[in-house]
Amino acid sequence: MSALALLAALTAAAGWWVPGRLARAAWTVRAPGAAIALWCALMAFCAMAVAMGLHRLSAGHDRSAGLLGWITGRHGRVAEGLAGHVEAVVLAAAVFGAAGTVVAAGWVKAARARRRHRELLDLVARPGAGGTLVVDDSRAAAWCLPGRGGRVVLTRGADEQLTAGQRRAVLAHERAHLAGRHHLVLASVAALGRALDRLPLARLAAQRVPVLCEMAADDAAVRVAGRGAVAQALCRVAGGAAPAGALAAGAHGVVERLRRLTAVQPALSVPARVVCWGVVLVLPVVPVLVACGP
Repeated sequence: MSALALLAALTAAAGWWVPGRLARAAWTVRAPGAAIALWCALMAFCAMAVAMGLHRLSAGHDRSAGLLGWITGRHGRVAEGLAGHVEAVVLAAAVFGAAGTVVAAGWVKAARARRRHRELLDLVARPGAGGTLVVDDSRAAAWCLPGRGGRVVLTRGADEQLTAGQRRAVLAHERAHLAGRHHLVLASVAALGRALDRLPLARLAAQRVPVLCEMAADDAAVRVAGRGAVAQALCRVAGGAAPAGALAAGAHGVVERLRRLTAVQPALSVPARVVCWGVVLVLPVVPVLVACGP
């Protein structure tokens, strides 16, 4: 099989076949952090495979035809050696630059929403216990607002209804979002999901990564407050939604997360985690090895 055909097959598998299997894989809820990284690595793999496929496709045609021949000035010659690798790097930069433009637009949109919400909080919120902000709303809800130090916000309903243990669980959950910079990951997958909604990889990543981020924050809260307190706090704030740009404790996959918290499963084994993280590190490099390797 030629390198171009192999790259096409790998791209089709990563873009259409693998995402459905990964979205349904039971192990992902046992290691949400590794699963998030694997979703990101899959998207990087697809972008790199497209770039390397363009590189191999251009190497098999007359340079006098098309944009690459005009740019490189090599008429009828195939890029070989260092020149070929330079062209591969340029194409990879172009593909990742296009994806980066989409992601950056998503970041800017989310940052503007957070700024507007921050300005509103400065007007209506009052300081609460534990460094939180409290807004006057009888519904129980909690969320964090990333950026400029980060803020954890509770409604008056949550402030009155949560016990000390449940409050500790909610604060640990939201601070885990802030420490993990989950807002950047979520804005990225949301932007790519909107731009590439016909691609199963982008569409399913936009659906599953938010739930996995919540599960990762749940795990951090469990280590602080215990599994029971996290589950009870999640039930309390399950109906509360977050403003645009914020991350709410009860926003995504509440039923799935409650089942996960109440039905204790063993953590993913160390060898399995090592394999998963090894795949994450190697996956984006595979298209380069296929296209430019010996």
